[in-house]
Amino acid sequence: MQSIRFYTTSGCHLCDEAWQLLEPVARRRGLAVEHVDIMDDPEAEADYAEAIPVIVCDQRSQPLYWPFDTADLYRYLP
Repeated sequence: MQSIRFYTTSGCHLCDEAWQLLEPVARRRGLAVEHVDIMDDPEAEADYAEAIPVIVCDQRSQPLYWPFDTADLYRYLP
């Protein structure tokens, strides 16, 4: 099963919105989603603190930054 990383943090309403879009698409694609709380990962915090929610797929050269919609997810995810 392929996996993707979802960079988020608690209390982020945009992250909640993004998860509502991401979860069904990832499930349909058979993807495992690794939730990364940027507050628990100093490197992720340095990279994404001003940008969350962010999705990272190793098959892509660039992350997918918010805002995105369902169509963007289908184009981005493997």
